Amino acid sequence: MLSDIASVGFKVENFTAENMAVLEKNWPSIQAALKRSVELVASFGLNGQTLRADSALLPIAYYLHHAGVPSNYVTHSSFAKDREQIRRWLIHSLLKASGIWGSGLDTLLSALRDEIRREGGDGFPEPGLRRVMIQRGKSLTFETEEIEELLHLEYGDKRTFSLLSLLFSFVDLRNQFNVDHVFPISRFTRAKLQKIEGDPEEAETIQRMANCLPNLQLLEGPINNEKRARLPAEWLREHLAVEKNRQNYLDNHLLGELPEDISNFRAFYEARREKLRPHIEEMLATPR
Repeated sequence: MLSDIASVGFKVENFTAENMAVLEKNWPSIQAALKRSVELVASFGLNGQTLRADSALLPIAYYLHHAGVPSNYVTHSSFAKDREQIRRWLIHSLLKASGIWGSGLDTLLSALRDEIRREGGDGFPEPGLRRVMIQRGKSLTFETEEIEELLHLEYGDKRTFSLLSLLFSFVDLRNQFNVDHVFPISRFTRAKLQKIEGDPEEAETIQRMANCLPNLQLLEGPINNEKRARLPAEWLREHLAVEKNRQNYLDNHLLGELPEDISNFRAFYEARREKLRPHIEEMLATPR
């Protein structure tokens, strides 16, 4: 794709002597663009465990190669707006349950490459790429039912990290952050829940809720290890002794009021889900 050979398909017939000569001639700049795209996506906090589709990197690498961005592109403040456009476009594409980077991939990549070639001289052409994707049935617009589906993402789903990173952009993802349960999952055993709820079906529902988005957050690795199986209200009082700092933490992470134990977990879960909803809608709105 980066060598501008007509077909982007990974097919035997594309491995001609002529095409290989073009690739070899351009390899130093192609290699640099590929490495820079990996560095860029890593700065978004994405890695092999959280990047849902490797193919999503190809248009980014092509743009970086086509634009001839400098070696400090990933870190210099003058490129911050361009990087943010790439980040938003990438994460929106990764969050689509339908799978943007599945069927019809070669056709999509060719069209995206053409758009970048036409419009990518003055910055990442996010609006144009979105239009191209709509034309091919790969819209990045999120409907109400899609927002609802995202609100129920589970721990372990590759999209969960991407969504949390978009919601809580104040987190410095250059450090190691993990998806963590607000209320520790180890507290939600069937026996404990049945004792609290008295209803096996309700206990099963609560157990399922405990693994979904409203009970998830991003925590820095060392802090995650420190918190482990402790209840959030107790841990937060010790982690942040000053009440104002605790309130800022609760507000920033959209946690609301934290119950002292899991007996009031459903109320916490439903309240946080409704806090998250408008923020997800805002973060996934088509940029103007």
